[in-house]
Amino acid sequence: AAPVAPLLRAERVVAGYVPGLPIVHGASLEVGEGEIVTVIGPNGAGKSTLLKAIAGHVTITSGRVDFDGRDLAGLSPDRIVAAGIGFVPQTANVFTTLTIHENLRAGGHLLGAELKQRLERAYARFPALADKRRERARALSGGQRQMLAVARALMTEPRLVILDEPTAGLAPIIVDELFAQLRTLADDGVAILMVEQNARAALK
Repeated sequence: AAPVAPLLRAERVVAGYVPGLPIVHGASLEVGEGEIVTVIGPNGAGKSTLLKAIAGHVTITSGRVDFDGRDLAGLSPDRIVAAGIGFVPQTANVFTTLTIHENLRAGGHLLGAELKQRLERAYARFPALADKRRERARALSGGQRQMLAVARALMTEPRLVILDEPTAGLAPIIVDELFAQLRTLADDGVAILMVEQNARAALK
């Protein structure tokens, strides 16, 4: 049988925030369906910038980002989401003044008739959120906020989820719970790409 092409292939990506001052210099990586790929390295190496570039939040000046055979380099973040990629940034990843339910509705604002079913699926996957659905996100613990950020990204049922340091500042028991959720997603065929300082837990 012919080898299966990776779902995501970033090739020689050069990217940065200021023209002529790249932070990422020719980075390449691949992620297959159901695979968890973790980018590890020292602070300042450009890990988060690479993820943001793939997700459309940082300008790519050269290189390609092929997703299921389509070059995404240069597309806006909303078009990248529509292509099947969910992005969970490290900070400012929930609307703190909105309730959990409103956050999830915002994540699925383009869904139409499927919204109700996706909301039910989100609450089934994250029961702790279901119990607090009417509470504002600012009242949540750090771990609950991160669960909400992941749940919101999953509302569009992406084929690839990108997470930037999802366990930063979280208690070990919450880290285990979050990684268990990511493992389940991968087992369901979702591709996962993340930057993670907790290298030992991520590699496990």
